[in-house]
Amino acid sequence: MKIFTFCRLFICILLFFTVSLPEAKAQLLAVGVCDYEDPQGCFYVAYETVQEASPTSTNLVVVISAFLNQGGSCNNVDGLIFAPVGGLPITRTRAQLAATSFVELTVNRALFTATPDIIISTYRAITIPIFGEITFPTEVVDLQARIDGDNACLPITPLPVELISFDGTVTDNGVELAWSTASEQNNSHFEVERSAAGSAFEQVGKVDGHGNSNTRISYSYTDGAPLPGQSYYRLKQVDENGQYEYSKVIAVTMADNGAEGLQVTLAPNPCQNGDCQLRVRHATDATETRLELADLAGRVLYTTTIRHGSNRSVTLPMQELQAYKGLYMLSAISGNKVVRQRVLLK
Repeated sequence: MKIFTFCRLFICILLFFTVSLPEAKAQLLAVGVCDYEDPQGCFYVAYETVQEASPTSTNLVVVISAFLNQGGSCNNVDGLIFAPVGGLPITRTRAQLAATSFVELTVNRALFTATPDIIISTYRAITIPIFGEITFPTEVVDLQARIDGDNACLPITPLPVELISFDGTVTDNGVELAWSTASEQNNSHFEVERSAAGSAFEQVGKVDGHGNSNTRISYSYTDGAPLPGQSYYRLKQVDENGQYEYSKVIAVTMADNGAEGLQVTLAPNPCQNGDCQLRVRHATDATETRLELADLAGRVLYTTTIRHGSNRSVTLPMQELQAYKGLYMLSAISGNKVVRQRVLLK
C-alpha cells in the first residue's frame, strides 16, 4: 500500500471516530497555519523546521513542537497522533511529550512539498477486554505549512552545507556544543541559538564557517553561562548570500547550581483563581530581579521588575493573572542567574 494512500485511509479513520464520539463534535478539522492552540488551552502545536540530508534527498524530516496542558477537561487528553502527508502516522503519549516537546516526522519530499499538511489528533486511550488498549481521536486539527509561498512560515531552502552531527555536553566550563559538516559551499557562519522552553530562541554565539570544503570539518562552541535545568539549542547556518536554515533542536540539562542564590516559587501550585502568592528569595544584593510568566509557546504574558537587597523575600499578589488558565513557565532573572518553574493556573 502506498504511503499517501495509507495516510488518506488513516485520516478517514480519524474522521470516522471523531464524528462518532460526542465530546469530539465540538471541533472537527480546525485549521491551523504554522501553529495552533485549541480554544480550551489543552494543547499547542507548531512547525519548527524542515531538515534534509542533502538537496537531492527524496525524504524530509519535519520537526513539530507539541505541548499538552493539565487540569480540568485537559486531563482527558492522553496524547497526540501525527499523520503527515507523505509519511506514516506516529503516536506520542502525554509522558513522551513531557520528556521532549519535539516530534520528528519523516515524509516524502515531493508529496509533502505539494501538500504540506499534518493531521494532528488528540486522543483518549481506553482499555477494552480482549482487544486491549485502543486510542480514540477526540479533536482533529489540520496543520498547514505554507511552504515556499508568500509569507511562508516554513520555507524549504536547500543550502549547500551538509550537517552530519550536532550534540551538546555539560562540562565544568558550561555546555559544550559540537557539530560537523561533510561538505560546505559558500558557508559564511553558524549562529548558535538557545531557548528555555524550546519555542522562542535567542542567539548566544557565532562561529565562522569554512566557505568551501569537500572534507569533514568539526566545530565547537561553549556556552559559558548556560541556563539551569533543561534548555534547548539549535544552529542557524547562514550562506554567504544571506540564505539560512536551521539544524535539529537538541535538549541539554544543566544542574541548577544557581537555585541556592535565587529562588522563585508560586504557592500553592496549582494556583486556583489567582489565589496564590509569588515569592522571590535570596537575590544578589543591589540587583534587580525580572519576573516573567510565559505560555508554552514562549509568549510572555506578564512581566515585572523587583528591586531589593540580599536575603529579602518579596511577595506579589497574583490577581492580575486570574484570566490565564493552563500550564505556564515562571522565570526569575537576576544578574547572570536564571531560575524557572512550571506553574499551573486553574
